[in-house]
Amino acid sequence: MEYLLIFGGLLVAFITLRVWFGARRAKIYAEIKKQKYTVIDPAIDKIVQTNDDRKPIG
Repeated sequence: MEYLLIFGGLLVAFITLRVWFGARRAKIYAEIKKQKYTVIDPAIDKIVQTNDDRKPIG
Protein backbone atom coordinates (compact mmCIF):
# COMPACT_ATOMS: atom_id res chain seq x y z
CA MET A 1 0.00 0.00 0.00
CA GLU A 2 2.87 2.35 0.76
CA TYR A 3 4.34 1.78 -2.68
CA LEU A 4 1.04 2.72 -4.26
CA LEU A 5 1.00 6.03 -2.38
CA ILE A 6 4.61 6.74 -3.37
CA PHE A 7 3.86 5.90 -7.01
CA GLY A 8 0.75 8.10 -6.96
CA GLY A 9 2.70 10.98 -5.44
CA LEU A 10 5.42 10.67 -8.05
CA LEU A 11 2.85 10.53 -10.81
CA VAL A 12 1.12 13.68 -9.56
CA ALA A 13 4.50 15.45 -9.22
CA PHE A 14 5.49 14.42 -12.76
CA ILE A 15 2.21 15.65 -14.27
CA THR A 16 2.43 18.92 -12.32
CA LEU A 17 5.97 19.57 -13.55
CA ARG A 18 5.00 18.81 -17.16
CA VAL A 19 2.06 21.23 -17.00
CA TRP A 20 4.21 23.92 -15.36
CA PHE A 21 7.04 23.63 -17.90
CA GLY A 22 4.51 23.48 -20.73
CA ALA A 23 2.93 26.72 -19.54
CA ARG A 24 6.35 28.37 -19.37
CA ARG A 25 7.19 27.18 -22.86
CA ALA A 26 3.86 28.45 -24.20
CA LYS A 27 4.51 31.85 -22.62
CA ILE A 28 7.95 32.06 -24.22
CA TYR A 29 6.55 31.07 -27.62
CA ALA A 30 3.83 33.73 -27.28
CA GLU A 31 6.46 36.39 -26.59
CA ILE A 32 8.45 35.27 -29.63
CA LYS A 33 5.33 35.38 -31.77
CA LYS A 34 4.60 38.97 -30.70
CA GLN A 35 8.04 39.98 -31.95
CA LYS A 36 7.28 38.27 -35.28
CA TYR A 37 10.55 36.42 -35.05
CA THR A 38 10.48 33.68 -37.67
CA VAL A 39 12.79 30.77 -37.09
CA ILE A 40 11.00 28.79 -39.76
CA ASP A 41 12.08 28.94 -43.38
CA PRO A 42 10.77 32.07 -45.14
CA ALA A 43 9.41 29.83 -47.90
CA ILE A 44 6.31 29.37 -45.74
CA ASP A 45 5.44 33.02 -46.38
CA LYS A 46 5.35 32.24 -50.10
CA ILE A 47 3.07 29.26 -49.47
CA VAL A 48 0.66 31.37 -47.42
CA GLN A 49 0.29 33.94 -50.20
CA THR A 50 -2.63 33.24 -52.50
CA ASN A 51 -1.68 31.67 -55.79
CA ASP A 52 -4.03 32.13 -58.74
CA ASP A 53 -1.96 30.00 -61.10
CA ARG A 54 -4.54 27.22 -61.19
CA LYS A 55 -7.02 27.39 -64.04
CA PRO A 56 -9.83 24.96 -64.85
CA ILE A 57 -9.10 22.26 -67.41
CA GLY A 58 -10.99 22.68 -70.66
